[in-house]
Amino acid sequence: MTCNHDHSNDGTVAPHLAFMPRRKLLQGLAAGGAIAAGASVSGCTTNPYTGSKQFLALAPKDLSGAAEASWTEMKQKIPTSNDPRYTSRLRNIGNRISRVSPYAKQTWDFQVFDTDTKNAFVLPGNRVGFYKGMMDFAESDDAIAGIMGHEVGHVAGAHARSRISNQMLTQVAVVGGTILGGSQMAKKCRDLPVNRRNACLQKAQQKTAMLQQALGLGALLGITLPYSRLHETESDLLGANYMYHAGYDPQESVKLWEKMAAASPSRQPTILSTHPDPGDRARVLSAYIARQEKMGSQGFKNIKT
Repeated sequence: MTCNHDHSNDGTVAPHLAFMPRRKLLQGLAAGGAIAAGASVSGCTTNPYTGSKQFLALAPKDLSGAAEASWTEMKQKIPTSNDPRYTSRLRNIGNRISRVSPYAKQTWDFQVFDTDTKNAFVLPGNRVGFYKGMMDFAESDDAIAGIMGHEVGHVAGAHARSRISNQMLTQVAVVGGTILGGSQMAKKCRDLPVNRRNACLQKAQQKTAMLQQALGLGALLGITLPYSRLHETESDLLGANYMYHAGYDPQESVKLWEKMAAASPSRQPTILSTHPDPGDRARVLSAYIARQEKMGSQGFKNIKT
């Protein structure tokens, strides 16, 4: 699961993982055979930074090759910025945030893509990309730190591994359910006369296709999208923690999401989205920050959603 998320429906504001990195990562995983039996299986675990139960069918090394290929391809296809007003600024903010994360001793790669797209993303291997349009939209260092904290939060939450693992499991369930249901429907045709059997089998095939669509839609609405929204919330809260410990003002992340909400007033229903509503995100963050501030020195530590 690399994290692919679009925060708007009209293209006005899309502050998280661009679609291409996730699509390319999944293609790379399939081509590299990471979904095959050779992939490392970690199983169910509790994430120490979010408190969430996770199914992790992949180890970090299983994502590294595809993520590196996706990152390289992006930098080849999308212009990158050499303007220090953007590159140095992002690197400084990224270094401050990453140093207070659980991965302070790991290598991070921060890249500015020279387009007006209002987006940012993270890929496995601590590769964080910001589009110049996102930095312009955020304006202040604190607001940019809010987005950076969110992306680093995806790494701490192991969201890429979790999402891809869940997609793998969901695909197996959908295919298995389709095969089982289709075989049961076709079974009823076996004892029919030949002149009726072919029509029965054709109808069974049509029903099997409908079953597959229904199972896929049910998995999307009942599993994939809710997990994606949960991951976004976890990353928002972890990001607030990192902002606080890095010396940034977490309240600026609330203001950023309020600005996001104002910039994209027309949205599809949340149940159909990979992300929570921006206004809801601002409210959840605000409430979380208020609770942490009341806790004094015990605040802004690990989260439990």
